[in-house]
Amino acid sequence: MKNYLQLIEQRLIPPLTKLSEQKHLRSVRDGIISVLPLILTGSFFLMLGQLPLDFLKNPQYPSWIINSITFYDANLVPKLLIPYRLTMGLMALYAAFGIAYNLGKTYELDGLSVGILSTSSFLLTILPVKAIVTNEKAEWVIPIDKLGGKGLFVAILCAFITVEITRFLLAKKLSFSMPEGVPPAVINAFTSLVPGIVVLTVIWVLQLTVDIHTLLGWILSPLVKTGDGFVAIILINLLLHLIWITGIHGASVINAVAFPFWMQFLEENAAAHASGTLLPHITSLPFYQWFIWIGGSGTTLSLIIMMVFSRSAYLKKLGRISILPSIFNINEPIIFGLPVVMNPVIAIPFVIAPIVSGIIAFIAVKTGLVQSPYIMVPWTLPAPIGALASTGFDWRALMLVIINIIISGLIYYPFFKSIERKTIEKENSSEV
Repeated sequence: MKNYLQLIEQRLIPPLTKLSEQKHLRSVRDGIISVLPLILTGSFFLMLGQLPLDFLKNPQYPSWIINSITFYDANLVPKLLIPYRLTMGLMALYAAFGIAYNLGKTYELDGLSVGILSTSSFLLTILPVKAIVTNEKAEWVIPIDKLGGKGLFVAILCAFITVEITRFLLAKKLSFSMPEGVPPAVINAFTSLVPGIVVLTVIWVLQLTVDIHTLLGWILSPLVKTGDGFVAIILINLLLHLIWITGIHGASVINAVAFPFWMQFLEENAAAHASGTLLPHITSLPFYQWFIWIGGSGTTLSLIIMMVFSRSAYLKKLGRISILPSIFNINEPIIFGLPVVMNPVIAIPFVIAPIVSGIIAFIAVKTGLVQSPYIMVPWTLPAPIGALASTGFDWRALMLVIINIIISGLIYYPFFKSIERKTIEKENSSEV
């Protein structure tokens, strides 16, 4: 165990920590997180617009129930989906602003100016098309599908280009200067004029040369396929929990890289469900939150339940303190109180349990036994409720969570008993 920890600390942790603290990756993470309130709001309206009420259309039920469901489908559902399409459905548009804002702040640029410029440059990559809107009259419209998850990586690229060009031009003093006494808002507006012209020209010429969305989609397609697959589930859980064992917040490190992919998968699943087509992705952030990290990283809810009924006074007390936070997916009390960190015994199931849970969840969703998550709900919900809500109230998701709690408990049990036996021996020796 000592050699393992030294290997992790010396070889694995430094590059991963640098990666998580890298300015561009951190700005992507913070920029997308800033959009989460809109994603949660959109998910709420998507849930209301996709209630599983088909079972109420049975002819045996009273006519007023059937008429109410028919009215709901025909009149309310289209209106309920409007907030979803203009919040979660425009995820990339909002992210273009948030990412550029955060990256600009790290360079001590005016975040508002680069955020607006990034949003404009992103819109410039989506060419308007003519479509018949009303009275058979052709109007120019912007395809909305590229403003959501499909356009997320283009939004990231536009944010990077915007901030880096702005930083370069300002460093070379290629901007308009204003005399003293001019309000700061006016100074910022004129300062960003030259960068704005250059950025929009670069993006426009690039878009005329090649479709940025198509090109970036082709480049990233292998990563997208791998990130939504069986191997990714194993590698993500392996790295995340190995990092946790050393005392570093594993989720923060992994999220810096995986978060954009997860959010793209989630939005594309939501869009597919809203249009009535098959969900294209198995994994997304809710997939990990509800089916794997039950009770927090390490799938520790089952371990804490065992501790609540432990014969050891210390473990029982720690379990009772930790059980309520763990129900809401906060398990730092157990990670640092048991502890899991630097503990060679409990480290083994802490890594194995989430990997096994992930494999089971992947098979369940892949084979169609459980609906893939397509709704973002607050991560502090209890896992069974979160799983139900994120899958549109698929009762089989609840069963999957229960199965994974039981299996993770079986994985933890022999290691827990070993710790419990040693803890009781210490307690008894201290009483003598």
